[in-house]
Amino acid sequence: MSKKRVLGRGLDDLLAQHDQDLPFLDAYGPSIGETEGLPPGTGSDAVEQLMEAISRLLLAEGHQGTQLITTEAKENGVHLSFQSGGDKLPLVPSDLGAPGFEDGNLSSDRSQATVTIVQWGIPARRLIERLCEHWSG
Repeated sequence: MSKKRVLGRGLDDLLAQHDQDLPFLDAYGPSIGETEGLPPGTGSDAVEQLMEAISRLLLAEGHQGTQLITTEAKENGVHLSFQSGGDKLPLVPSDLGAPGFEDGNLSSDRSQATVTIVQWGIPARRLIERLCEHWSG
C-alpha cells in the first residue's frame, strides 16, 4: 500500500499554535519603504543627505568646487550636470540609467551629461569616482 505524502504545517499554523509576543523585534524599528510597498532600503534618500554624500565624495577626490560638475537640489533628488573638460566623458547612456538614477542624458558627442540621483549607492559613487578620475587624468 502506498502512503499519501502530506506536507508539513505552514508558517501560519505554527504562528497560530505558538502565538507569542516578541517585543525585542521592536528594537529594530519599522522597516523603511513599507508605505510604498518597497523592500526596506529601496526608497529614495533625503535630498540633504544626498547632497552631503556627493559633496564629501567630491571633496575626497579633490574636485569640490570644480566648474566641470554642478549639483542642484530637486524635489526628488540631486540633479547633476557635468562636462568633459576636454576629452569625451568616459560614459555610455546605460551608465546614467543605473538603479538610483533618473532622467539620465548623455549628449551625442559625449561632452556633457545630466542625471538626477534619487538614491545613494554603489552606482552613484562609481559614477562620481569615474568622472573625478577622468578629470584628474
